Amino acid sequence: MILSICATVFAVVILLNILLKSTKAISILTILNMIMFVAVSIIFYRNLKLQDSLNFCNNLIYIDNLNIIQLILISTISLVAAVYSHKYIGEEIHSGSISINFAKIYYFLFNLFVLSMIAVAISNNIILMWISLEATTLSTAFLIGFNRHKLSLEAAWKYIIICSIGIVLGLIGIILFIYSSGDPSNRVLNWTYLVKNYSVLNKSIVKFGFCFIFVGIATKAGLAPMHTWLPDAHSEAPSPISAMMSGVLLNLALYVVLRFYIIVKLISGLEKMKYLFIVFGLISLIISAFSILNQKNYKRLLAFSSVENMGIITLGFGIGGPIALYGSMLHSIIHAYGKSLLFLISGNILSVYKTKRIDRVNNLIKTMPINSVLLICGVLVITGIPPFPSFFSEYNILAASIKNGHYLVCGTYALCLLIVFAGFLKVFINMIFSDDKDFNTRSEKDKENIIPLIIIFFIIIILSFFSRYEIASLINKAVLIINPMQ
Repeated sequence: MILSICATVFAVVILLNILLKSTKAISILTILNMIMFVAVSIIFYRNLKLQDSLNFCNNLIYIDNLNIIQLILISTISLVAAVYSHKYIGEEIHSGSISINFAKIYYFLFNLFVLSMIAVAISNNIILMWISLEATTLSTAFLIGFNRHKLSLEAAWKYIIICSIGIVLGLIGIILFIYSSGDPSNRVLNWTYLVKNYSVLNKSIVKFGFCFIFVGIATKAGLAPMHTWLPDAHSEAPSPISAMMSGVLLNLALYVVLRFYIIVKLISGLEKMKYLFIVFGLISLIISAFSILNQKNYKRLLAFSSVENMGIITLGFGIGGPIALYGSMLHSIIHAYGKSLLFLISGNILSVYKTKRIDRVNNLIKTMPINSVLLICGVLVITGIPPFPSFFSEYNILAASIKNGHYLVCGTYALCLLIVFAGFLKVFINMIFSDDKDFNTRSEKDKENIIPLIIIFFIIIILSFFSRYEIASLINKAVLIINPMQ
């Protein structure tokens, strides 16, 4: 019943995006749509306290303690991005950068993007999951090229080509998974069926199939060396879209990989598949750490930070065990909110300084004091400084790597974290505190579009200080789904 109402509301909002002429009305409808989605996510979360999973539409839709985390992240970050977009798109129209028709296209694609992500998260049918993931590629590609500049259009095409190749590889892997069951019926398309009947799956085919799934869909998650689309896409997309892509979409792609890895872990003899996570996690950490040191564009720097954090999460999944898995799940949550905050702040900085170049942004503490304070907090969150949860998540993964005897992994991981911290410190201290004669008074725009930033920072504070038991309980339940034999 609830899902039917939600689907109907989403369809109506998307239709009204086409029919209505007022962009303000469309924006408000989008915000209300996201509020409804947040409310529904909370209802599902409360229901999962009474039962282990929820099934709808003849088992086509499946919600458990693993994907409810994705639903909460999608709903809350999409709501914040929708609120931010209200002012952002209004300014773009007022400045003549875009027309009303382009603004309508933006909101149409925004809602389609959110709907596609929801479908990925709740699909029990693995083919529907794949189709929905491809739908996110198509909707976000147009949003990346939304500004219609040469660089944004190049970034959009690069994104489409690389991610589509990855998605096709993922489809090959999914087909191999289905074929490995030897079951001609449609029930083999359900993830829950594959988990319950893992013993009938052909081990060799599953192994081959998972390699395709990992490399293909990890491309969408921004893991190196398949990450080459990510810095361009995240730096050229409108800031609210960058926040959603980095905060939610990367996590969601990794979630899809994780669903199949759960099946792989159940099959005896495939234990070494964990090294895919460890190797690609480390490659992502190393490449991103040294790339961060050479960036001249602050949005690209944040994009490489996303590669680094996806590497951290992936590494934790590969190390395995309750401690590392808990760390990865916690890190995926706090990174989603922290990085979304930083990308939205970058949008505010861009509106004042009219540049993405790091060396041309100085004296933020005087020109944008509110944004500067939030920027400092966001940097502390992303670099894993206590008392924020990212410190504990990174520490968990470090401790688990030592416990499991991965000493080389541990050393490389720790070194990369230090390099990233040093790189962030150097860049953002200069941006915030360096003197600039041209920017020496407070900008009137410092207070504009600040509400979405305060909302997301408030969520981070709640996660850090007031709901640790609640978060720990949810993550522990998710860990039991990933690692049922522990």
